[in-house]
Amino acid sequence: MDRRRLLTRIVQAFSITGFGFLAYPFFRTFVPTFGQDATREVDVSGLRAGESKIVRWLGRHVVVLRRDPALVKTVELKDARSDFSQQPAFAKNQHRSRRPDLFLAYLNCTHLGCEVAVTQSGEFECPCHSSRFDAAGRVYSDSVAAFNLEVPDYQYVAHSTVQLIKRG
Repeated sequence: MDRRRLLTRIVQAFSITGFGFLAYPFFRTFVPTFGQDATREVDVSGLRAGESKIVRWLGRHVVVLRRDPALVKTVELKDARSDFSQQPAFAKNQHRSRRPDLFLAYLNCTHLGCEVAVTQSGEFECPCHSSRFDAAGRVYSDSVAAFNLEVPDYQYVAHSTVQLIKRG
């Protein structure tokens, strides 16, 4: 093997290794942690109106927002009835939740997957492309994101305890 071919192989090996290290975090977000329980209980007893709690579940952040039901208003929204959004059947209502006072959603923007932030007014805003979502996770019509925030499947096991469930 000549010197040129050897150096080419070395550069190729370093390039492939570098790509692997660079790509690992992106692939990791698509695959949940193996061995992790498919359910998680979240205590919401300490949350007051306007407060939120963020928990990590199956490799993603989930927000639990105690909201004032009056915050969920009909404004200019892209998918106001949530016809095209990814959500369980129970969330196909005005509040997009089982109870009007609590809202649960994954914190990933539906545009490119950036993690959205909860604002003081109980809405959500994406720092990457400024997409905005109302207190029910519905995307505003002037936002880049096309779909509402994704709602996980959950149930109440007690009045102040929510159990996140992985279905299918």
